[in-house]
Amino acid sequence: MLASLFENNKGINVNVHLLHGGITDIHIEQLRHQVNIYGQNITFYRMDDNLFRAFPIGKSYQTDHVGSSMATYYRLFLSGVLSDNIEKVIYLDGDILVVDSLQELWNIDMSDKAIAAVPDSYNNVITHYNRLRYPQEQGYFNAGVLLINLKYWREHKVESKFLDYVINYPERLACHDQDVLNYVFKDAKIELPIKYNMLNEYWFNVSHSLISWEYEQQVIDGQKTPVIIHFTCIPKPWYKNCKHPCKKMFDKYKSLSLWSNVKDKRWLRIKYLLEHFFIKTVVFIGLRKHDYIIENRYIKL
Repeated sequence: MLASLFENNKGINVNVHLLHGGITDIHIEQLRHQVNIYGQNITFYRMDDNLFRAFPIGKSYQTDHVGSSMATYYRLFLSGVLSDNIEKVIYLDGDILVVDSLQELWNIDMSDKAIAAVPDSYNNVITHYNRLRYPQEQGYFNAGVLLINLKYWREHKVESKFLDYVINYPERLACHDQDVLNYVFKDAKIELPIKYNMLNEYWFNVSHSLISWEYEQQVIDGQKTPVIIHFTCIPKPWYKNCKHPCKKMFDKYKSLSLWSNVKDKRWLRIKYLLEHFFIKTVVFIGLRKHDYIIENRYIKL
């Protein structure tokens, strides 16, 4: 992700802020070196997981892609962790590629809004709104790429709003902090073009798209000229058997990083099922069929 970010944003000063729950000194130095190669800056922030004791994780009603890590909730504390003179940030998940300049995204006027984000591919699924208790017409975004107005966050004391929602409604947080952000900012957000967060589902032919029809042209445009590619699929592109059409692009940027010699793993469906579904053996048949269909829906680049 960092290699792709720097390669496609040359001539722009980029300050990376990395929040972590405890990574080794060796890995910190590797990351620092990767950033220094491009003449950019990085700052590390060690988060205390005790801050998140009230936050639900690993519950049966939650998506399992984050495992037992509290790291997914770290972004909720950005306004307090980062210096007060930092008034705006672009948040990026680790499983993405930045394949074009972020200057246009950065220049979006955020003066009266808290956040800017791309609609989630399941934006039209009513269960999100029934669970979180707000009108469907206000939409639901994916939190993997965010333009964040930290000045707004501080002025409106949003951290306390986050905590209130988590403490009062933990059973609603099927998608962890993404649900918190969507509820708290349901009427204080900007909807970004889909090209800024090309999720796995946005690489299908539009006839198989999961998002509602009015976004079809944005999906087509994003396939032609993406800015950010988000690998929300399983297996991820650091596995040999990843079927994503941008797998070769991922390999290209990996080759430009300090981890170019790390060999791809092989994703084992049986191991995944045993780890994540165990006694729900009936899901095995459903997943096999579903995965086959998904792999054949991808567009050819």
